[in-house]
Amino acid sequence: MSEGFCPDHSPEYYEEFQREIEYTKEFRKKIYEKIGLKNARRVLEVGCRQGLISQELRAETEAQITSIDSDYDNIADNSKRIKGIEFYREAADKLSMRDESYDIVVCHFFFLWKPKPFGSLMELNRVCKKGGYIVALAEPDYLGWIENPDLGLGAYNVETIQNQGGNPGVGRSLLSIFSSGGLETEININTRIWPQSELEGCYEQEWTNIYNEGLISEEEYKAKVAEEKKIIDDKLRVIALPVFSAIGKKVTLLEETIDPYDDY
Repeated sequence: MSEGFCPDHSPEYYEEFQREIEYTKEFRKKIYEKIGLKNARRVLEVGCRQGLISQELRAETEAQITSIDSDYDNIADNSKRIKGIEFYREAADKLSMRDESYDIVVCHFFFLWKPKPFGSLMELNRVCKKGGYIVALAEPDYLGWIENPDLGLGAYNVETIQNQGGNPGVGRSLLSIFSSGGLETEININTRIWPQSELEGCYEQEWTNIYNEGLISEEEYKAKVAEEKKIIDDKLRVIALPVFSAIGKKVTLLEETIDPYDDY
């Protein structure tokens, strides 16, 4: 798959994505402060999906915001619901925008679904202004999944993502991807232990996803769900997933004379 595949039309995927967005809100706020989002003039969001990050960006800055996605339904729905943002259907690997158009380019769970992440990065780099920022707000690393007791959920998630065309270990690769693109890069890791309420609310759906992927039989599915429920009820379940972020500054030899927020 040249573009990769993001299964974000399933209600289960959207609910999981929504939970992750809410739990990591404060982590992103620190990134926004570091890149000077509030003072930016033009911002591009790549892979907006259902517009959760779009709405957050709108609340954080008065910049002109353009949000793109390759899915027509996402763009049509977001355009109706979210005001003050330009939504366009675009293929992220071949953007129609001119060179050096944006002060800041952001994405979230984007490189996870890119089989050739360096090529995708260079297109984002092309439309980013010199002295500006390219930011991967979050890219999970399922190869670093932690669970105890080990019921195999992490390994099944890795297999599921691979079957869907994703890279389950993309988080740990962000530094090499961004640095290879000539960006001055800062990497951070946000790893949190899933709270009891989250474990109770999503354990069955996690195993349902694995079952629907055809990785376990119905008998195995029922046994895993029952085993997981008992462990969670006993408050003995531990799950954590490392999520990486990357802040890449588009440097130049004349960087000291360039203000990324100059008028165009």
